[in-house]
Amino acid sequence: MTDAGLIGKAAEGDADALERLIRDLAPSVYAYLAGMLGDDREASDGMQETFVRVARAVGRFEGDTDVEGWVFGIARRVAGDMRPTPASPPGEFPPPAGEEDVWARRALRALPIELREVLVCGEILRWDAARIAATLGIDTDEVSQRTLAARTQLADDIASSRP
Repeated sequence: MTDAGLIGKAAEGDADALERLIRDLAPSVYAYLAGMLGDDREASDGMQETFVRVARAVGRFEGDTDVEGWVFGIARRVAGDMRPTPASPPGEFPPPAGEEDVWARRALRALPIELREVLVCGEILRWDAARIAATLGIDTDEVSQRTLAARTQLADDIASSRP
């Protein structure tokens, strides 16, 4: 059954359909939130909150809307509620060898949310520019501009943090 069929059944009160929809979308929602929040525990909490909100709002889902885009819209709001501002200042020194992933997450988290989300959607979720644009409600040129700005800022932050 498609996501649209599952959400329709869930709106009618079918708990199994809602559970299957959550199972289908949970890995990508978690990956998105982990990239946006930079912390596995926060990503798990955010994923739970996302699906609580989905369950509460499923009856208001409009059938002509993309299900995954609708769920990701909720996940975006959850991420913004949990971490509305960058988490760490630029210019931190990189950690010792073996801890680069921690530093990379913090550098990503330090980006403004509008830059962070295009990188997360493009690099972690592997969405193309059209999908990112549709989900974020912007055009593909804006996706390209934000992606370039995010990569430039990350490169500048890395260069400025080298001793």
